[in-house]
Amino acid sequence: MLPFYTYIMIDNNKYVVSPGDTYSMKWTRAFSSQLAGNIIRLNFIDRGPGIRVYDANLILRTWEPGTLPYKDGITQTWDTQLQNLEASFSLVAQVLQFQDPFGRSPGPTSDYGVFFTSYNLSIPKYSTSQSPIVIAQVECTEATQVIA
Repeated sequence: MLPFYTYIMIDNNKYVVSPGDTYSMKWTRAFSSQLAGNIIRLNFIDRGPGIRVYDANLILRTWEPGTLPYKDGITQTWDTQLQNLEASFSLVAQVLQFQDPFGRSPGPTSDYGVFFTSYNLSIPKYSTSQSPIVIAQVECTEATQVIA
């Protein structure tokens, strides 16, 4: 049986996944692309295992001792979590370690990783200066090579 965690790991850092329909994994084999200034449209089907794309809304906050995230090892302050996430996103064309809420890494072995392909921040209306909360919308795309 697979484990079920309330967090994902990106670049060896844990981040809480917002509850609700905020985590998804799309695994596709069909791709399309525009070439030569939108003159030619290229469509093809990958006969291999396909590419996984992971989307999640992450809650960045300072978790209190005794809460489930804190017990799961997310003990850094919200601003340290934000700095770690931004440091990972700033790594251009770098393959990062990744683990989904089921404890799985992309690829045929755990040596495969992801590219951090999209990153958006928002501050929810219930966030205050006394209890700051940031929602990070992230997208990670499976890397088709082994992490060196």
